[in-house]
Amino acid sequence: MLLPAVSKAKVAAQRSVCLANLQQLNLGCKMYSDDNAGQLVSCWPLGSTPKTANPYSWCPGNASSNPSVTTYGPVPEYSCTNQYALEQGKIWPYISSSIVYRCPADSRTVNGQPVVRSFSMNSWLSGRSQDDPTGSSTFETPQDDLTLTYTLFRREGQILHPDQIWRLIEEDDSTINDSMFIFDMGLVNQAPDMPSTRHGNTYALTFVDGHAENIVFRAPADHWNKVVNHQADPDWVYLKSFTTFSNKSGTIDAMNKPQG
Repeated sequence: MLLPAVSKAKVAAQRSVCLANLQQLNLGCKMYSDDNAGQLVSCWPLGSTPKTANPYSWCPGNASSNPSVTTYGPVPEYSCTNQYALEQGKIWPYISSSIVYRCPADSRTVNGQPVVRSFSMNSWLSGRSQDDPTGSSTFETPQDDLTLTYTLFRREGQILHPDQIWRLIEEDDSTINDSMFIFDMGLVNQAPDMPSTRHGNTYALTFVDGHAENIVFRAPADHWNKVVNHQADPDWVYLKSFTTFSNKSGTIDAMNKPQG
């Protein structure tokens, strides 16, 4: 009976540390905005030329287990095991500790070195839109924001209910690469990124106001981007309800989020 109890305690401890790490990163994002007149730190990963990193990103570089990826910056500087990538992020001056960027349950290594990052940011926070019904915009095209039905946030003042918009998420090993978590706002989920399953039936999430939650999966994790019995995955539907809000009618979608 002792071994199951020890294992359960270890899982609980790792979950707590993971949530605390996310909260610390979230605080770094808030401090950046405070020092930059309310401007949100970006999650857009790409530089102005191919194979370079965005110098305004909260955390540039690659976090997939493929060390040769150069899409998000040159290797080895921006590879998945190099702390250098973390240090180039805009929130590093407020953090200055690489261990905070990693979930303790993240066991991924490359050539014996741990992958340095387990977390990503809501793509609708100065990143990019995904499957907006009326338009498309990215960090690099603020002039296109008015084509959107939903809000691509660039400043804190645009977020009327910061307790209802999530900022950072623990991303699954199978999808994490850059530090932007692409979230689909269409009728069904077609985005490639998904929350982490390393803690079993929960994943960690922080919100713009600073609070954090462990979110319980409502369906099997492999249903994330599937339609089952003509219904979109309930976990995607739930997270969608506090990802962004409509900028056409002024309605805050998060005000109608499901309870529980």
